[in-house]
Amino acid sequence: MKLSSSLSAAQFVAAVMAFGAHNEPPKGVVGPTENFDWADPFHDHRLVNKLSPACSIERTFSANEFQLHDLYEHDPKGLWAFGDVLKTIFQGRPYPGGWDGLDPHMYDRPLLYMNYSDMPIAVREWIEEGERVPENLDDEDEADKKKREARKNLFAVFERPMEPMKKVTKTVTPPKTAAKAAQLRPLDAKRVVIFAPGALYGILPLWVAEAAESKAEGTAGCNGKLLRNLDVYAPKPKDGGTIAWVTEHTEPNRSKGERAMKFTVKVQTLQAAGAAKIGGDKDEL
Repeated sequence: MKLSSSLSAAQFVAAVMAFGAHNEPPKGVVGPTENFDWADPFHDHRLVNKLSPACSIERTFSANEFQLHDLYEHDPKGLWAFGDVLKTIFQGRPYPGGWDGLDPHMYDRPLLYMNYSDMPIAVREWIEEGERVPENLDDEDEADKKKREARKNLFAVFERPMEPMKKVTKTVTPPKTAAKAAQLRPLDAKRVVIFAPGALYGILPLWVAEAAESKAEGTAGCNGKLLRNLDVYAPKPKDGGTIAWVTEHTEPNRSKGERAMKFTVKVQTLQAAGAAKIGGDKDEL
């Protein structure tokens, strides 16, 4: 079976499910993900003399990493319970990419599986806002519509399967308002989320914003409100901007049937080199 790299994520899921558990999946050629705008900013020449971090923060998260050909495998080695519904929710959406903006193009494409409650609240709020349909679509201008559609279905949130041989048939519908979602946060412990690694990169600052707001260790001088502002987050370093990257991601020991892994998010807010930091100190990269 030959697959075109231009197929949507849903078409790949369908092809994998049809391929079957007893066939060795073919390998794809790893290449750059189409329309992936992000790149590792921490080796940019502008950071050597022109810019320095006003804030630098790292956080590590745990997840399970599967591949598309794991969709016919049952838990804990695969995502069989979610296979059918994933075909539906990914319909028409290009695969967002693997790690570092690379795409294996075929059955080795990675998918991450996390407990929804393990995601920072800022990330959950962003996901829910993108899935929440505005009360009056007629009032939504074209720019806002494009932004909402661009983030829709990047992260698929499900109720955790309670029976081992039961298929999941739908995603979780977010509450109609952010205030109602805040009241229902305890329900997040019963939910899971599935997404491609490439979906992370557009919102990496949100993964550390909560730690900054709580003034956790290693966040001195970091402004959580600024980290939540994705308007100043960009692929290239600039004065007053925010940069981020997944600086490390472990690989699960698939030969032993394991899927557990970890990934580390690094985020910096930038200022002109030599400018006074909050607190009066200066910082160097």
